[in-house]
Amino acid sequence: MKQLVIITVLVSSTICNSAHSQSQPEMNATSWAEYQKADARLNATYKKLLAKLDDEGRKKLIAAERAWVAYRDAQADFDADASARGGSMEPLEYNESCLELTEARIKDLTKAVSQD
Repeated sequence: MKQLVIITVLVSSTICNSAHSQSQPEMNATSWAEYQKADARLNATYKKLLAKLDDEGRKKLIAAERAWVAYRDAQADFDADASARGGSMEPLEYNESCLELTEARIKDLTKAVSQD
């Protein structure tokens, strides 16, 4: 009886896992799509903030955003290299780092939009 329960659990686990399994290219594509959605939210938030600022504030935000994009790209490249250099997971790691950094930037800009 104990063996039957173990076999049932193993079969159920295998069926559940295969329904959610993805190949590495599929996971890379999914992570890229998730990052693109976050980037679209960031751009919308950025535009809201730009609309609130005077000319001097807009110039400073534009400069800050350009510097942040360079930072995001360099940091994501470092993160991906550190965890998966040359491997099939490197794009996934890059995308996930971009997503995490972008979500943090959205919070920062949203906070600035909310200030009076």
